[in-house]
Amino acid sequence: MSASVTGVRTDVPRAQSDLTSRPRVTAELENDSRLTVLRGACGSGKTVAMAEWARETAAAVVWLTVDSDAASSAVFARDLLRALVRHGRGTFTEEALDRPWNAVSECLQDDTGSLVIILDDAANLSRESVFDVCRVVAGSRDVRLIAATNRRSTFDSDGLDLVIDRTFIAPDTLMFDATEISRALHVDASTATRILDATDGFPAIIHGATKRAVPGSPEALLQASTAAVEDYMRIRIADSGFDSDDLASLTRMSIADAVDPGLARTLTGDADAAHLLDDLETFGFGRWSSDAAPVFVFAPFVRSLMRRELQRSYPAEVPRLRRAAVEGALRRRAPAEALRLAVEQDDLALASHVIMSGWNNLLENDGKTVVRLLGRLPLSRLKHEPLIAMILAICYIASKLRRIRGLQLLQVAISAANSRRKNLPAMERIYIWAAESAALRLIGMPERAGHVASRALALFEETPESEWDAYIDEIPLLCTHLGISLYYGGRLAEAIEWFDFAASLAASRGTRHALHGVALLSGIHARNGDMPEAQHYVDIIRQGTWDQEQLDGYRGTFYRVAEALLAVEAHDLDAAREHIRVFGPHRSTSEHWVAMAQVEAWVALHDGRAAAGLEQLESFARLRGREAGSAHARDALSRSRALLQLAVGDLNAARRTLQKDAQHDRFDTVLEQSRLALATGEASEALRMLEQTRFSPDTARQRAETAAVQSAALHRTAGAAAVRAATEALGIRLEDRELATPIALMSPDDFSFLRETLADQVTVSLPQTAALPSIAARPRLSSRELVVLRALTSGSSLQDIAADLNVSQNTLKTQLRSVYRKLGAANRAEAVQQAALHDLLSER
Repeated sequence: MSASVTGVRTDVPRAQSDLTSRPRVTAELENDSRLTVLRGACGSGKTVAMAEWARETAAAVVWLTVDSDAASSAVFARDLLRALVRHGRGTFTEEALDRPWNAVSECLQDDTGSLVIILDDAANLSRESVFDVCRVVAGSRDVRLIAATNRRSTFDSDGLDLVIDRTFIAPDTLMFDATEISRALHVDASTATRILDATDGFPAIIHGATKRAVPGSPEALLQASTAAVEDYMRIRIADSGFDSDDLASLTRMSIADAVDPGLARTLTGDADAAHLLDDLETFGFGRWSSDAAPVFVFAPFVRSLMRRELQRSYPAEVPRLRRAAVEGALRRRAPAEALRLAVEQDDLALASHVIMSGWNNLLENDGKTVVRLLGRLPLSRLKHEPLIAMILAICYIASKLRRIRGLQLLQVAISAANSRRKNLPAMERIYIWAAESAALRLIGMPERAGHVASRALALFEETPESEWDAYIDEIPLLCTHLGISLYYGGRLAEAIEWFDFAASLAASRGTRHALHGVALLSGIHARNGDMPEAQHYVDIIRQGTWDQEQLDGYRGTFYRVAEALLAVEAHDLDAAREHIRVFGPHRSTSEHWVAMAQVEAWVALHDGRAAAGLEQLESFARLRGREAGSAHARDALSRSRALLQLAVGDLNAARRTLQKDAQHDRFDTVLEQSRLALATGEASEALRMLEQTRFSPDTARQRAETAAVQSAALHRTAGAAAVRAATEALGIRLEDRELATPIALMSPDDFSFLRETLADQVTVSLPQTAALPSIAARPRLSSRELVVLRALTSGSSLQDIAADLNVSQNTLKTQLRSVYRKLGAANRAEAVQQAALHDLLSER
């Protein structure tokens, strides 16, 4: 091994041009680690970056370039020792030849200031050499080591972390970004982005483009960049030493954007293809990812050139290669790439297979790509491809601008599916119906969505496992989404059954898809008041290893619902607020927005912030626009609205909400009407409503709340025996379902009676205060009037209050007159005094 040595910074290799100075990259080299590993292909600018940094650093620099015929560790140690001696550290003696690493170590102990050893082409070093130099540097004082490599080497070894602290500078860091391209080539941001797309920001190509550039001509610069790519590729291929078989393998592999070793062998027929990929990385044709199961990603300019060569040299092989690449992309969970390959082949049957294999990923992560790839297909072809039409319809419906087009395609897809029903395989029909049910949910038709989902799941149960085993990784989420359609379609028991099936199937395969089903089970049980079951599923999630993004995103919504409801039952309102805070980014987009709004209202109600909760609920409804104005949404939110309106003392508003918004053929509407009657002192009427209704409670929560209303009403109207029997039944329900909140949904007097009576009967921790005020004797102000009343306590002028509330002074004066009349007050001071007397100033 030979080494070129410089001990003076001015002798460090010089940068090619000030235009290509890379402050962003050199800043990465300025760190506190004893070892910095800079890995990138030949031509990726490692030497230039290190030279630029070496000229600027205050530390002394020793630079060695390692030859490809690197010899033993002892020879390397002697060369390093000579370099240090030339730099003025230590002396070179005959004795040092026998124990060179000891001599190097002694040189590095000299207290003559900071020292940095730079090893260029360090991948050539033997494993023994790497570990020996790292041990010596780690044991020295104020010495760092920077190693530049053009491929994976011992410097990437996990075991090296036990010897020295290490920082990696990844190959991506070395690539020019758009800003650097703009500066180097004097182009605008748009042109720089186009050049970045064409070149991948590869430094050698950008350097070449600077020499070809025509100032002031963006198109000429793009042409120069393209020409630089072509020249670079030809030179690198000529210099690579690849034989004709290697080049043929590279050409065949270029059909894919990325390959793993298995796909490389399939495409090339070469059992040793993975080693070829290592060589390709060295020459800058692509790079290995750092994933647990790494794949080789081709540089864009390599793909473009080699695919042209593929079409020219091996046109007959392209269909076979593309199908193999499709299966490879699906194996590594890259369905968007697989779909692109299928569409390029104009093989829509293959595209349908890709859609079924990557269904959830395409919809959740690649909707824009789906539209770009499939959106140009003529309607005449979509009429014969119902699954393609259906996924395209869903992607369009999710976009407000393309919603109408999505609805049109939905009808096309349904007609196509019905016309081809007998000819379609069972699994394709199931996917089509799953897509149809999801689309119907999205456009506000939950009952129809539930019916279609039930049909799909019936067919799934009839389908042999051998027919759906090919899509086994997608089946859990497919069944989960069909279960969601059942749930919103009012088929609760069926939905829970399918969520359980989906979660179990996913867990049996160790996939992260289990979270969605478990989260839904936890939230649904919590909403129903089955808190032991909710706690069981929440514990499963707490004990799992899930991505935070999943827990805080769409799939984790009902988990957060469960956590919030469990926290309210435990009187931990701080924790409840933390869990619902994650809803923020999803309020305008999630299909679970009603559940979010209901739980936010529930937390505000039990947190004593009813007025704020009501404002938040109305704000949520305004955000969802027309969606919130549908009969289904208004019914779903009617209970939350009415409870909050009761809590702020606005009985008339609560009564109007139940009359106008709530469906009258449901038990929960009867329950809230009876609660309203009890709040206004009509206990007998409350009992009559509950006893004479033809509807029955649907959930444990409804049964417990019904028992609470009945117990309070009987306390006002019946004898001790009836009251005792009712409260005992209430206690049993609360204890069994681990519920506490049903007794809080009462006026203070009723709440105090129930709490005192139940204190010795149950072990659950009962609430300390009622969620509702003493309404019967309390002035009945609207929620807006309560906001105005509380603003009076600020001491601000009426002009300032009007500005804060975003109303005119005339509107404010009109509202104040109404407030004064209801409170029997003559002025502002008396209004505040009466408000305090009736406990109207506390946030409820």
